[in-house]
Amino acid sequence: MKSQVFLFAAFAAVAAIADPPAATITDSTIADDVLTVTYTLANGPAVITFDILTNGASIGGEAVVSGVLYGSEVWMKVTGEGPHKIKWRVYAWNGNADISAVVTAWPLDNPPNYMVADISTKAHPNTQRYYPEADFVPGGVLGDTRYRKTALLMRKIMAKGITWTMGNNGSASPWREVTLTNNYYMGVFEVTQAQWAQVKGNYPSKFTLLSAREMRPVEQVAYDEIRVSSGNSWSADYEFPNSPHGSSFLGIVRTRTGIDFDLPGEAQWEYAAHAGHDYSCWGDGTPNSSVNLMTQGRFTGNGGNGNDAANCDTNKGTAVCGSYKPSDFGLYDMHGNVNELCLDWYTSDGAQTNLDYRVNIKPEDPQYMLYPANTKTSSKVKRGGSFAQSAIGTASRNSDAHTTRYYNFGFRVICPVEVP
Repeated sequence: MKSQVFLFAAFAAVAAIADPPAATITDSTIADDVLTVTYTLANGPAVITFDILTNGASIGGEAVVSGVLYGSEVWMKVTGEGPHKIKWRVYAWNGNADISAVVTAWPLDNPPNYMVADISTKAHPNTQRYYPEADFVPGGVLGDTRYRKTALLMRKIMAKGITWTMGNNGSASPWREVTLTNNYYMGVFEVTQAQWAQVKGNYPSKFTLLSAREMRPVEQVAYDEIRVSSGNSWSADYEFPNSPHGSSFLGIVRTRTGIDFDLPGEAQWEYAAHAGHDYSCWGDGTPNSSVNLMTQGRFTGNGGNGNDAANCDTNKGTAVCGSYKPSDFGLYDMHGNVNELCLDWYTSDGAQTNLDYRVNIKPEDPQYMLYPANTKTSSKVKRGGSFAQSAIGTASRNSDAHTTRYYNFGFRVICPVEVP
């Protein structure tokens, strides 16, 4: 440890955001290699994050997060003026320049980019944690397997008020302008077999090779057991926009976390999948082609095979979530691996049914919210392609009955950006 690290510059007050709330550092001391930062909070509550700077730049999220001691009031929703404290182990960084601390207060309707919510059997409501960027996520997005086993890692999607063109110019999904009314968090990964087992207590999937199954996406689960029932029995009482059945996957997760997790509406799914790119590109901006899909997600051309035995070789069937490149929004497997269920009932004209997420609905538009009234199908929309298909992009759109279980589709979750 270089002694220079203890020669601290005057600690910086928070770089305040444009509007309240705001955090202000009132004191900083070092004792026994621990820096204690005391701050007050104005116009709270707020989500609080923390950084250590040298020469005006962060020392890096991993070093910052790894040094924060248990009990610090950071990475969470904080209430009250304070004083509040953050304790940081100085030796988490072994540089030799003066350093300064920054505390940032985020408004509850625009929290940091990443959220982690425990969904294990030991989870407690409202204990989620927030981080400003991927390199602050403890252990790393791919480095810590909790995010594919016992917790949900969520990425903020800033979509509110953005008008964009949705569809694939086909009869199943014609071009149309869509405006989303809300920002939202979306799962960085598809829900895995281990996460399903944490919540529902079983492993229903086809691909059960023990050495690989836990972090593969869960499949052979029906929409009904994900949202509207404890098993396989549909009820309008638990259909969107109503809350999920308490014994469904989503119902249990909501109880454990205190967060309104749900399936994405189709428009939400498609906007996130594009990650700001048009239909000629994959989610990382590379040209939309079979060759480039080799790095984008699991499909028949790079190892997937829909006819594998249940205990298949790890190079066949679904892939471990996160095996391929992320999109520019930091999401994995939006192309291939498994098709992903959406809230919407499937209609051949691509009508969007979850009206809460759009602002450009016209009074004469068909209302497909409830099944079986006013619908032509009992199927739910699936998006994104699967390991059993050819290389396809975000325009891929099909469906399965709400009761169907099959080994080429699963799901990922969303939740509101607003902090409960």
